Amino acid sequence: MPAATFEPQDQVTRLQGSLADLQTRVVASQPDLLVLGGFEQNDELLEKMEALCTALPHAAVLLVCANPESGFLLRAMRAGVREVISSDAPDAIKAAVTRAEARFLSAPQAGRKNNRCIGVMPAKGGDGASCLVANLAAELSQTANLRVLLIDLSLPFGDVELFLTRETAAHNMADFSDEIERLDGALLEGMTHHIAANFHLIPSPQTIDQLLHITPGYVHRLISIAIPHYDYVLLDLQLDTVSLSVLELLDQLVVVTTMNVPSVRHASQLIRMWESLGYAAAKLSVVVNAFHSKSIVRIADFEKTVGLRVSRVLPLEIDGVESSLLKGTAAVRLKPKSDFSRTINAWAAELTGQTPTEKSIWQHFGIK
Repeated sequence: MPAATFEPQDQVTRLQGSLADLQTRVVASQPDLLVLGGFEQNDELLEKMEALCTALPHAAVLLVCANPESGFLLRAMRAGVREVISSDAPDAIKAAVTRAEARFLSAPQAGRKNNRCIGVMPAKGGDGASCLVANLAAELSQTANLRVLLIDLSLPFGDVELFLTRETAAHNMADFSDEIERLDGALLEGMTHHIAANFHLIPSPQTIDQLLHITPGYVHRLISIAIPHYDYVLLDLQLDTVSLSVLELLDQLVVVTTMNVPSVRHASQLIRMWESLGYAAAKLSVVVNAFHSKSIVRIADFEKTVGLRVSRVLPLEIDGVESSLLKGTAAVRLKPKSDFSRTINAWAAELTGQTPTEKSIWQHFGIK
């Protein structure tokens, strides 16, 4: 593996050999940051990585591994690896080390605003996560002095922008990946699509060739750059390699499900995945969407099965969502008095610490 150039103040030790030979020496040195490369993707590597991460709980462990398979990437994250670097070029390694230093090794910034990064992931396709995250972002942007960024990571061909605008964005996620090496707050501001002065959007790419520009590392870095510049960064996620790579950046993951058997089953699997990756249970919440009196599964039965309380219930909203798609305007703006909009309003108010202006749908259904 080529040697990367580090800062003069960094104390760097380079070791060569098998993982079995190096393990004792690495653990004894108690590094703040460990970069491993040159090893074959297999079960033995994952076992050794897990042992190293367990023995070095306060270290940021990075793994250099070209073209990792999605299953290997998931297991590496579960083992405790902070980032998988897809290139062994010195610049790529140095950039990953810089990101790790900023995320894991730096002290919290004094006086930082209440920045929050929230991911919204459907239990399965058709559960309405894109609609919910678009409307939640729109509602949050109505609060004075709050800056909101919505990123569509439902790859490929995400459609979150359809709920918000009829204008075509000049740039999408692929363009940000192309500019990642020089991306800063000013360039980010200039490239995002402005739904409003304080509400910005990065849409999904719309062609396969653009999709090839997007890698987990680039997306991870983009979100890391964006978080300090916005009060809320909302992500429209799906279960893939890119979304898995940004889970560690989330302040909250919202799993959106409808009350049908396939969605409930997938929601349960997502909850178990979150737990298996070692993320805090307090950061996970479940939202039921499109709830109605004829829903197949009862909410109480779902909660009993997954061992987790549903945090919010949104009613089936056909007219508002259809009008939103036709006009390119958020449903919370088109029908602010609907039960759907009232629930989104209460959700946004809970996040910002304000008093909701309308009664919650929980109260309408008598659920809570």
